[in-house]
Amino acid sequence: MRKLIVLTGLVIGMVACGQAISPAATPTPRPAPFHPPTSWGLFVVGGQSYELPWQLMRLDAGSLKDLQPAHRGQGLAVVSADGSTIVEIDYHGDGSASVRVVDARTGTAGASFSLAFAAMPTLTTDGSKLLVIDSEGHSWRVFDTRDGRQTGSLDTSSDPCCGLYGAWMDPSGRLLYRVITPGSGMNAHGPVTPELVRYDMQAGRETARIKLAGVQAGVWQSGRTIGSEPVLATLTPGMALSPDGSQFAVVYSDGSRLMTVETASMKIVASRRLVAAPAPKSWFSPRTVDAYAKYAEGVSWDLTYSPDGRRLVAAARQDSVDDKGNFSSHGVRVRVIDIDRAAIVADVPDLAIGHVFYAPDGSAIYTETFVDQAHMSLLRLDPTTLAVAARREFTGGRQILLLALTG
Repeated sequence: MRKLIVLTGLVIGMVACGQAISPAATPTPRPAPFHPPTSWGLFVVGGQSYELPWQLMRLDAGSLKDLQPAHRGQGLAVVSADGSTIVEIDYHGDGSASVRVVDARTGTAGASFSLAFAAMPTLTTDGSKLLVIDSEGHSWRVFDTRDGRQTGSLDTSSDPCCGLYGAWMDPSGRLLYRVITPGSGMNAHGPVTPELVRYDMQAGRETARIKLAGVQAGVWQSGRTIGSEPVLATLTPGMALSPDGSQFAVVYSDGSRLMTVETASMKIVASRRLVAAPAPKSWFSPRTVDAYAKYAEGVSWDLTYSPDGRRLVAAARQDSVDDKGNFSSHGVRVRVIDIDRAAIVADVPDLAIGHVFYAPDGSAIYTETFVDQAHMSLLRLDPTTLAVAARREFTGGRQILLLALTG
């Protein structure tokens, strides 16, 4: 159970979304010329185990070819969005973990500290705070990476079903945002209205809540069974917190609308139809998730902000289960959305991608897709057009890390 929760944070974009890229229905534009800056570099970790050493390999940020090995580490590697901080979490058999903080620019070791089991680790943009959750998935904790001091905690064991989303931490490491779906679950018969909840981690309590009116999400009985096992349906709209923590964005499950919420006031600013968004297609159907049933199917969106907070990358995936219980998944489409104009500026159908990694300066997007169970493709995408600018094949999975450089 503990290893499963840790793996969820790392491979949600690699395994759950991991399918081959299908041929696009229409050709994508050519990528713009790309000249990698000297302020950050592209690295991958291969053969990573949570209790064994690994090697960090630097790649050319443009061509994706090998440059040189750069660093050895142990445990799970987590990197801040600005690339400045690496946190290595080494998990032990007794349920504890050791944390080691490294300055990515110099390789200098910082604080080292121990803590109870820490799943789904997340860093603030500058790497100064580390957010983790316990093995049961209820107790959130925040640590200062400079000295290992715990600065906040939160117990969410009383929250309603179901865990469609993790959590988002603001840049200060004090405010935590979660999306919950009251009324959702095994006994539900349809989607519900999700709620955005804000918590103060220092006080350990909820401070505000808002219903995302007009949005549908959740888990419910689809009415199908395979043998004696029910097939659950879900809707998972795209959700994301802006890099500065001031805005929360929602892409509706049918991909037709964009909602924005001001986090300071916890009020809906707008719900706008996306310009040039196509009408819902026949691919649209509910999606099912994790451990509430053996079988699951439907559509989900993943949402990622650009570093400047002005654009979103939205990726939709279709999961299906046939009458024999065989699971399949494929990418439906990937879009770039201009938030101010609620405009789709790029839209590529039939593209299956994993987690989106924006370069710290926004000049490139890196992602992965699995050709099959044993082969992964690393992709560099043009951040404006989503054209595939470079591709690199690997045997086995790789974790993508974007790290700050000295110069």
